[in-house]
Amino acid sequence: MPALLPNQPCWIELSAPDPQAAIDFYGTVFGWEFSTPGIMGMGHRAEVAGHPVAGISPQPSEAPEGQPAFWSVYFRVADTADFLERTTTAKGQVFAAMPLPTDGATIALLADPTGTGFGVLEYPDDLGFDGYHGPGAAALFQLQTQDASVAPFYSSVFGWTFTPSSDPNSSKYQEISLPDPGAQAGMLDIAGARIPSHWRSYIAVDDVDHTARLVESAGGALLARPADTAFGRIGQFIDNQNAAFSVIQTR
Repeated sequence: MPALLPNQPCWIELSAPDPQAAIDFYGTVFGWEFSTPGIMGMGHRAEVAGHPVAGISPQPSEAPEGQPAFWSVYFRVADTADFLERTTTAKGQVFAAMPLPTDGATIALLADPTGTGFGVLEYPDDLGFDGYHGPGAAALFQLQTQDASVAPFYSSVFGWTFTPSSDPNSSKYQEISLPDPGAQAGMLDIAGARIPSHWRSYIAVDDVDHTARLVESAGGALLARPADTAFGRIGQFIDNQNAAFSVIQTR
């Protein structure tokens, strides 16, 4: 499959206190197979039938003691330096930017003007997702934000268009245009909710309810019971190191 174009989600990475425990958990839940190193030159790369779908890496040594595992979403960019300049102009924050072991690859960690974190990767075509969105791969990406007025920032830096949902029951949801028609993205207004703004990825599964049973058998737990939504049947869980993650069973 061809590599994904710039300006769309290209990778998800779990930062875990115990990477082997995470490998055991997600191998059970999603059937992921693992190889080393990961695309960032560390940790492990998760694959489904040879398709790269995610990474698992150890938490940095300077991480606070007791910090739970967490998932991050990365977006592909054509030129890191240009993207960082546009981010700063649009009032975003740049925390770090550095080269990766692969020639021509760089990573940057940023936040939008509301403080919501995300990452970007510039890389040759043999890194990141390869266009596979089937079971075990991320199929839906959502910006869940306390401040929906942040949309122009993402339009400025990624060139995205935001379109109100056609579903009358999803008045707080806007769909995001992506170059890759195989993936979906959107922005959900969660103003007033007791959770901070964040980027969330949803992993595709064949059967959410079966996945829920696998999560519990592997030492994870349910955050909410599986439920039908306008996007498909979804499940929200925590893994065996308290990282929140979501799955989706499309109709």
